[in-house]
Amino acid sequence: MGTPVLTIDVEEWFHVCGHPVYSDPGNWPGFSKRLHVTLRRILEILDGSGSVATFFVLGWVARSSPSLVREIVAAGHEVGCHGDEHRRIWEMSLQDFRRDLARARGTLEDVTGQPIHSFRAPEWSMRTAGNPAFTILAEEGFRVDSSLMAVPPLGPVTNPKAPVMIQTPAGPILELPPLAGTFLGFPAMMGGGWTSRFTREARLVRLIEESCNKGEFPVLYAHPWEFDPEHPRMKLGVAAQVVHFAGTSRMPVRLANLVRKIRFGNVSEAARQLRLARRFDVLSKDALHGVAA
Repeated sequence: MGTPVLTIDVEEWFHVCGHPVYSDPGNWPGFSKRLHVTLRRILEILDGSGSVATFFVLGWVARSSPSLVREIVAAGHEVGCHGDEHRRIWEMSLQDFRRDLARARGTLEDVTGQPIHSFRAPEWSMRTAGNPAFTILAEEGFRVDSSLMAVPPLGPVTNPKAPVMIQTPAGPILELPPLAGTFLGFPAMMGGGWTSRFTREARLVRLIEESCNKGEFPVLYAHPWEFDPEHPRMKLGVAAQVVHFAGTSRMPVRLANLVRKIRFGNVSEAARQLRLARRFDVLSKDALHGVAA
């Protein structure tokens, strides 16, 4: 039996990749911060539930709101790295990615006083298991990633849907992909996102249970801004409005119901169990040769 994993991507409401206004760090001081409200709503839902989560935190967030990050740790949860300034990996050179990663990890370790070993790329921008950024992760001491999505255009359907060990030239990285499934017959995000928000709760619970019964560790994810009915208005395109806002009013009750029915663990707990049981496939260097980055 596998154990479901709960993850939270800790970013402000204005951390939108690729947007000419919201993705510019120079504009962020002019936006009102909401994490002090939204993050605490999530912590309150989890309090006393018996579930623990991994909070993938931006380095920028840890520098601007260090007390909030310490609240995560004080509540018994784990902190992972979500990069520093919410930049897509494919928008950076490998050298820039290394600098972004190192700065974020240094900030998070200074704030939490704990080593940081897990990573999630902003906007699922790792894309494939053959991405050379995995080697950078291993070189920088990261042991677990949760960035590969088997849902186009965020990643090819051939991406792993269950835990897999990626062998890089610098050492192994354990990949814990988010739960995927179908929505209206198409590959879709089931662990989080708008398709998950519109999926019936009973179906989502069934998908989690089926994954666990196969010995997998299904990963769910959410963002604090999904728990914010007072979310500031944004100038986004129609498709982006749907992705960002559709169904978010369901999120507080949905999460509360899920943690009442299911005990969730964090990334480190799942990685420890998987390594002990060796319940994962291994993608060797030879198997990765020729995989598109």
